[in-house]
Amino acid sequence: MKKHWGWILFSTLAALCVLGAWLILRASAEYPALDAPVSYPVNQIDGFELTIEKPSWSPFKGYTIRWKVSANSEDVYTFSKEGEGSGFEYLERLADGQWYRLGYTQDAFPSHTAATEFGLGGEEGSGLSGSIVQKYAYYGTRLEPGTYRVVLEMRAKDGTPHYLAAEFEV
Repeated sequence: MKKHWGWILFSTLAALCVLGAWLILRASAEYPALDAPVSYPVNQIDGFELTIEKPSWSPFKGYTIRWKVSANSEDVYTFSKEGEGSGFEYLERLADGQWYRLGYTQDAFPSHTAATEFGLGGEEGSGLSGSIVQKYAYYGTRLEPGTYRVVLEMRAKDGTPHYLAAEFEV
């Protein structure tokens, strides 16, 4: 028995550490609530395509979703980031056949001093990429199993909004 005492103590301490980390991560998990239902058409503009990589997950930051827009069009559309939240990027969840935008997990957002605008198409450029890190985009740190999509809002020259979307599973 003396011979195995060290291994028993090590195994017990390791199990306690794993259990403690699991409990902390479970207690600190933030799930975003479903916000308003959405019903706008997506992927209706010829020459623009949104693709996403398989999302990666971290217990402290939640999901990271990398996206890329490819443009093969003479028409120019803009993507604007101004004010609160994620700007032109949104996460949505499919529930009972209806898409819902995910709600933010905090009410106050850090202030941004400058608006950012990206033009795509024509002479403005042929590609735009970015990512949504769940925690830093204020969508919590966990997602329930289901079908989700990344939606990017772009505006035509006359200000009309159009939406690109790409789905993924959790």
